[in-house]
Amino acid sequence: MSENQFLGYERDDGSVGIRNHTVIVSTAPYANDTVKRAADIVEDAIPITHPLGRCQTKPDVFQTYRTLLGYATHPNTYGAVVVAHAGEIVDGDELAEDIAETGRPSDSVNIHREKGVMNALKRTVNAAQEMAQDASAQKRVPSDMSNLTFGINCATSDTTSGLCQHKATAGAVWRLIDDYGGRGCFAETPEFFGGENELSERAVNDEVKQEILERVEHWDERLQATGYDVRGAQPTPDNMDGGLTTIEEKSLGALVKSGDGPIQDIIDYGAKIPSDSGMYIMDTPGHGAESVTGIGAGGAHFMVISTGQGHTLSNAVMPTIKVTGNPGSAERVPEETDVDVSEALVGDESFDWATDQLWDEIVDVVNGKVTLSEALGESQFAIHRIGPST
Repeated sequence: MSENQFLGYERDDGSVGIRNHTVIVSTAPYANDTVKRAADIVEDAIPITHPLGRCQTKPDVFQTYRTLLGYATHPNTYGAVVVAHAGEIVDGDELAEDIAETGRPSDSVNIHREKGVMNALKRTVNAAQEMAQDASAQKRVPSDMSNLTFGINCATSDTTSGLCQHKATAGAVWRLIDDYGGRGCFAETPEFFGGENELSERAVNDEVKQEILERVEHWDERLQATGYDVRGAQPTPDNMDGGLTTIEEKSLGALVKSGDGPIQDIIDYGAKIPSDSGMYIMDTPGHGAESVTGIGAGGAHFMVISTGQGHTLSNAVMPTIKVTGNPGSAERVPEETDVDVSEALVGDESFDWATDQLWDEIVDVVNGKVTLSEALGESQFAIHRIGPST
């Protein structure tokens, strides 16, 4: 196998995964317990549970559906069982049919139709068990690195973030883009405040430039309409503990992790990340769990969380690699530190060395190495909502 390849799982829709999960998806909160119980029984089954899927406005219904479909058809997903409670606005049968169109095994279970939770649980377990067994028989095969999508997020940033670990993240994602023809995606639109003009200058054309500025303005207006002044409420307490003083300082530091190369487009929350090589923005909130969930729904194969103070933020379907340049954080929360590049900040190592350290970890994870959050079973799933419940 050449350095231009990784070992992945081929899908009928042309995508290639770095994991081979069976997911069990709840369409509404009333199916969550059945989903979690089934996932506890079936080896390597991942529960996708959430509080949404009912009494939502149309934009939120669409966003919830798109996010759930994104995980059920993620490159790292082998097959999916969809569990509904009764008649839901996120239709379980429709979701299972859309999953099947990608060539993945899928099944739809309805608690009312099965005449109760015990019957539904048994049917869910049987369907997921069969998928998990079939998935275990699939072999990894050499695949081109250009198939990979690199997700980017930050968490509990501090003064070391923009100075060190964000630079390593930027170096690694642009290595994938420039040297291997892959793609990257970063997010957290409200955290562009104060840096949006600099960021928009990287757009590939005036249309994308204007779209970036309009999305930032939309978030500003949306937040102010609630009476919430993000400029007064940011940075967060943990950011301030780490030495950050203003939203502009936080934003300019956060943008470092995306590098300085051209931006191809900005896409909606949970939308499919384009297949063309390059850097993309997903329009998400700054809330880490919602942002990472959106990027995962878009199909990123793995996520690099660039953190200053350490963070449990992670994703079950999309392996999460945490990198820090803060030696205190690496020592204080070692189980939240996959890669420590602090020697580039306080020692004699270079930022090129830091990039190499992170890149080597990415290559190992892509080829099957389990991240710390995977080993510990840590993950969060939070779909961003647009409007109120109805």
